[in-house]
Amino acid sequence: MSGEKTRLAFAFGHLGDSFHGSQVQPDLRTVQGRLQDVLADLGFISRPLSNPQPLALASRTDAGVHVRMNVAAFDIDSQFWDGMQESGFINAMNDQLEGDLVVWAATTKEKNWNPRRAESRTYRYRLDALEDWQDVPAERLQEWLNIFVGKHDFKNFSRTDDVPDTIREILSARPLTDKDGRIIGFEITGRAFLWNMVRRIASALVGLAKDSLQEAQVRKALDEPQIKQDLGLVSADWLILWEVEHPNSHLLNRSRLVITSKKANTPPNKNLNRRAFQRWVEVARLEQKLLCHEQWDAIIRAP
Repeated sequence: MSGEKTRLAFAFGHLGDSFHGSQVQPDLRTVQGRLQDVLADLGFISRPLSNPQPLALASRTDAGVHVRMNVAAFDIDSQFWDGMQESGFINAMNDQLEGDLVVWAATTKEKNWNPRRAESRTYRYRLDALEDWQDVPAERLQEWLNIFVGKHDFKNFSRTDDVPDTIREILSARPLTDKDGRIIGFEITGRAFLWNMVRRIASALVGLAKDSLQEAQVRKALDEPQIKQDLGLVSADWLILWEVEHPNSHLLNRSRLVITSKKANTPPNKNLNRRAFQRWVEVARLEQKLLCHEQWDAIIRAP
C-alpha cells in the first residue's frame, strides 16, 4: 500500500536488561530494531529498511536502563491509520511484541515532526539499592540536588565522546521518598541529557552521602569543567527514563493519567546482615520491572 502518508508518534516502554540499548546495532536485539521489525512485519513500513532508519526515537538509552516512557515517530500510510486509529495500532503492535517492550499510546503529528525536539525528559534513579548509599534526610538530599539545577557545563558528569557542546539545563530535581520519609532515590528533569549524565550525578550524591566527597568538590566539577574530574559512575540497573514531554502532547496526557507509584520495601541494615541486603537487592530489581509493567498496564487500561 502506498499513497498519502501520516506522521505517527507513539509512546512505548521497555525493560533495559532485555536489550542491547535502544539504537539499532547489527546482529543485536535493540529497542529500535525490534520495533522496526514489528512495524515491517505488520506492513506499516517497507523492507528493506531505509538508511537513515525509518523510526526516530526521542531519547536513546543504554543497556540496563528501564524505560517507562519513550516516544518514537514514523510515516505510515494514511489508509492504515484511518482504519485502526490508536487502539488498533496499540493492539496490533503489542500482539507481535514480547512483554519486555510495550506500546501504550499513539497520535498523529504534523509532517516531519521530530520526537528528538522534546521540551523535557525526566529520569528516576533508585539510590537505596546501591551498596555505598548511606541514608540522609530528604532535606539534605534536596540541597545537594539543587547544586545541579540550572544551566551548567556537565562535561565532568558525562561520557563526552564526540559531543561538541556539554552545556545542559536541569529544570528540576527532587528526592523520592517512602511514606516514612526514607530516601528511595531521586527524580531529575532536564531539556536534554548527556551520555551517563544521570548516573554520574547519582554517583556524586552517593559520595556526598558517605562523606567521600564534599560539596565544594561537586561544585568545582560543575564550575570548572576544563579541569577533568571523575566523580564516579553508578550502575544502570536502577535508572528509569520516566517521561518525555512534548508540547500539546496527547502522549504525555495519557502518561499522567497514572499517578500512583508503588512504594519500595525497606532494605535490611547492610552493615548488620550483608547477605540479607543482597537478597533484598535482587527483590528490588524485580520491583523496578514490576513498577514499569504496572504503569504500562494502567495507562493502556485508562479511559
